[in-house]
Amino acid sequence: MKKPLIFLLLTLLPFSVCSALEQRQESSSKQYAYGTKSTYQSHASPANYQPIPSGYHIVYTELLSRHGSRALSSPKYDVISLQIWQAAKAQHALTPLGERLGPEIERFMAANQKLGYGNLSERGKLEQTMIGARLVARDKHLFDNAVHNNRPIDMEYSGRERAKDSGLAFISGMEYENPAIGDLTSPPVIDKAQLYFHKQESNQYYQDYKKKDPDLRAAIQQLMNLPETHDMAQQMLERIYTPAFVAQLTSGKLSFLPKNKKKPVVYNDVDAAIQLFNLYLAAPGLSYEAGKQPWQFIDFVTPAESQWFTYVLDGKHFYEKGPSFKGTDITYRMAKVLEDDFFKEIKGIQDGTNKKAAKIRFAHAETVIPFAAQMRLKGSTEGVAKGQLYSYENNPWRGDWVSPYSANIQWDVYQNKAGTLLVRMLYNEEEIPFPSQCQPIQPGSYFYQLTELERCYGEQAQS
Repeated sequence: MKKPLIFLLLTLLPFSVCSALEQRQESSSKQYAYGTKSTYQSHASPANYQPIPSGYHIVYTELLSRHGSRALSSPKYDVISLQIWQAAKAQHALTPLGERLGPEIERFMAANQKLGYGNLSERGKLEQTMIGARLVARDKHLFDNAVHNNRPIDMEYSGRERAKDSGLAFISGMEYENPAIGDLTSPPVIDKAQLYFHKQESNQYYQDYKKKDPDLRAAIQQLMNLPETHDMAQQMLERIYTPAFVAQLTSGKLSFLPKNKKKPVVYNDVDAAIQLFNLYLAAPGLSYEAGKQPWQFIDFVTPAESQWFTYVLDGKHFYEKGPSFKGTDITYRMAKVLEDDFFKEIKGIQDGTNKKAAKIRFAHAETVIPFAAQMRLKGSTEGVAKGQLYSYENNPWRGDWVSPYSANIQWDVYQNKAGTLLVRMLYNEEEIPFPSQCQPIQPGSYFYQLTELERCYGEQAQS
């Protein structure tokens, strides 16, 4: 009776939220977009997975996952959006639609405060629980063997509570599928060097790049100042506020006080629109916390606006964390330590020093995005030339694939009687190939010999 209960949990999501989440998966111009704030949608199709090569059986699995859907990371977008709304109300500059915005922001703030800013939401827990359950169902032989031979399962996380809670929810899903797994899981261990590397002193060069690099700043400013960005911002805002009030924003005549800041900051039309847009992005991840009345932020954003601002924010993430500029690896070489650990774990299986059945890691977009770029995985294969602006037309990078909430990258390891190891990768539970420089065991296969992966990634590191 396990599977029906899990599917029942899915049906508990508010219908209107489910509908919006399904819409964004399609490419039609009428669809809403959410980028890296997309709630998780499994890309799994186990019935279509390639068969395991003859003579091989699964002996190990390891995984990196972003935390699940969460509350706003801190009081910021909600605080500023409410201040802007209050300023408009004081000027009698609200439209009939705009009258509805303030109470919705206040309701959203109350939900975030109750849950705790930055904390994992109920939907985030469910995302991870179901991924964990599917992992055990998919790799049943591995975990039956682990239980029989008392092989441990290690969990590591970044040190942040939402990452820890994601891992615990993931393990609860594993236990739901196979209750005996509970006896195999070790206490969660913090590993900031591998899972929170963007904040470590050893990577100060990256922090300096993010704050000060002129090419990075110029690219992001170009995205924010595109004529289409201003047009979309004003279009969005003028459904909520009077044109005269929006004109004050556009001309930089209004300033507002961010949380924990001593001096007011000027917010123009694009700034104001992006603050509100971030509430729209966050709302689906807190669908359970909305109570009986689903969040209404989708009413303040059109599909076209959602697509445009998702592109703008995708561009920002692309430059700050992803493939970024051609000819530099400054945004992702810090993920090499995690790449090395993925290989180290499998080498331990090869030489018999790794007795575990699995290692599961829980982190953040700031971990998953650079790791995908370092590994040259699907969607993270190329940067853009300096002077050429990132766009959906010239680059395959998309936030809703590379790092939605609960994004996960899994390596399954298979062994034959001769001791040869094969590795298969799943990304968001979809079989994907390793980079084209790596040769699978046969054309079109998703299975690669460990020695081949060591060769091709070794050559990549030297190039």
